Amino acid sequence: MNRLVLWVSMFFCAMIQAILPAWSELGQAKPPLLLGAVLYYALSRDDLQVVESAVLAGLLQDSLGPIPHGFSVLAFVIVALLVNRYRERVFGDHWFTHVMIGIGSSALVCFILYLLLVGGGLRTGVGFAFVLSKALGMSLLGMVIIPLVYKIIESLDFHLGNVSRRRA
Repeated sequence: MNRLVLWVSMFFCAMIQAILPAWSELGQAKPPLLLGAVLYYALSRDDLQVVESAVLAGLLQDSLGPIPHGFSVLAFVIVALLVNRYRERVFGDHWFTHVMIGIGSSALVCFILYLLLVGGGLRTGVGFAFVLSKALGMSLLGMVIIPLVYKIIESLDFHLGNVSRRRA
């Protein structure tokens, strides 16, 4: 049932993320719903499901935009494993942690993608100011979206019996 919830939540987040418009005021940033789902699994599960969620979300993210397949996968895997590695040192069940991790992870994914695309020669002429504005926009959206996605998937897991208690 864990895997079913993972796949359904990833596809649902991908569908909503595809429908929502990019915000020009926030550097053409889109709400990071897929990243929110990845961070839920990074904060609440073990390595295998964390990697599975990051790979699936990365493939879906790349399918929704002009980025070549695999670039978002690498960015999501790096961020997910980093968060998963230090999840015992933070209050993983607290909303403030979700807000702070949402801010940092959104910006980190944006910068990793920029480095991969520029390093691969695929994005020449894209200034760092644009990436900085997009990272700021992604962070602001991540501050709101990621705790919301976390609570929704956590509630789904609780009601389906995947987790034994609902966290505060």
